[in-house]
Amino acid sequence: RTTLRWSSMDRSSSANLVYGTCSNRERDIFQRSDLQFPGPLAEGNPVRIPPDCFVHVMDTNKKIARVLLGPQNYTLLACEQVVFGPKKLIDLGDSWFCIIQNPVVKNGDTVEHDENGAVKLRFGATEVRKGRMAPFPLYPGEKLEGGLGHFTVVRAETGLVLRAKIDIVEDSLGLPTKRIANQEWLLPGPATYFPTDYVEIVRVLLAIVLVQGESLHLEAEQAHSDAEGVSRVVGEQWLYEREGPYIPLIGQKVIGKVVALQTNHLRALHLCAKRTFVDRFNKKRPAGSHWLLTAEDTDTYTPFPAYEAFMGFAHPTTLTPTQYCIVCDVAGADGQPQLGKRQLVKGPANFFLQPCETLLQGEIFDMILLQPEDMVEVENVEDEADIAIGQKHRVLGPALYCPTLAHRVLGVYTALLNVGDWHMLYFQRGIVRVPAL
Repeated sequence: RTTLRWSSMDRSSSANLVYGTCSNRERDIFQRSDLQFPGPLAEGNPVRIPPDCFVHVMDTNKKIARVLLGPQNYTLLACEQVVFGPKKLIDLGDSWFCIIQNPVVKNGDTVEHDENGAVKLRFGATEVRKGRMAPFPLYPGEKLEGGLGHFTVVRAETGLVLRAKIDIVEDSLGLPTKRIANQEWLLPGPATYFPTDYVEIVRVLLAIVLVQGESLHLEAEQAHSDAEGVSRVVGEQWLYEREGPYIPLIGQKVIGKVVALQTNHLRALHLCAKRTFVDRFNKKRPAGSHWLLTAEDTDTYTPFPAYEAFMGFAHPTTLTPTQYCIVCDVAGADGQPQLGKRQLVKGPANFFLQPCETLLQGEIFDMILLQPEDMVEVENVEDEADIAIGQKHRVLGPALYCPTLAHRVLGVYTALLNVGDWHMLYFQRGIVRVPAL
């Protein structure tokens, strides 16, 4: 941009500008907003003020300046001089605004003056003037802050964080709301923000997009109501699981995204409670407890990092029709281990061991297949209805024998037939792998 310097003009051009007899080109230069008078003019000199322009004329005796609007030719008195201008009137379009420092005091549309004729100013204050108003001048003492600006358009999936400078009642969200000084709030898009005198823009927030299976881990930095209307206290943490864009509210801290885990018939989720809490299935989980979530409980599950830890995937134990196993420290209905309790599981079966459960000797055993000439000898280790502890008995084939928790296998024998004068049967002991009860 070019600034007209008076030193670069000859006396005739300067005089023409002052006295009003100027060419079209000189008139265009004269109407530039950055053109100012070179200083005090002599008494009786006429000042030509173009249309849509204004100047500040000061009474040097009273040291009071006043505004003169164009178009007009004004003859300066001996005690007057031009101290500002000519400047173009500020003309705001429909979507423009400006901020005025030290605005004048108005009573309706009338500017107030003191007893000496000087305009009254609100020193230290600012005033936002919006479009759709008549072009206006700057009064003596007023300053234009930052030039003209457009209204702020808040796009979809974005938000504008606003802050109140003083205690006010504003309606940026459509309803009159009381705000205290330094209070911040969010204006979500799509919307158009109209600047006001006592509200400032802090920052612009971008929405976090959540796809299927994702959740947002949030923490409350101050007491507030979240997007679903739930009251949150300081330090409280929760998961936001709704799909789509989400703009964190004022007072919410985003810790991170959490991805949901899937379960099926081949894997379950092994979880551990970091602290005592009630999970989403309304079950109380004491701190330090472990449990499994299978496909029967849920297809997908999002662990809450503040309360539970994901320990890994658990895989099922599979038994064929000729296999069995013994589960030790069987979990009760409350999920707690029953130390010393054992359970016999026969195949075919497919099940998950609870975190507190183990297999006896960590193995799966084969049932004993007895042919017609085979038998198995067992000893009772627990009382039964008709057999005492320590009593031995035999099970003859053919049969598929599965040892029970009350029996200990002593051996498996095969019968050999001896043909002679004395027809007799005797058994030869075989080898079989059985659990050590």
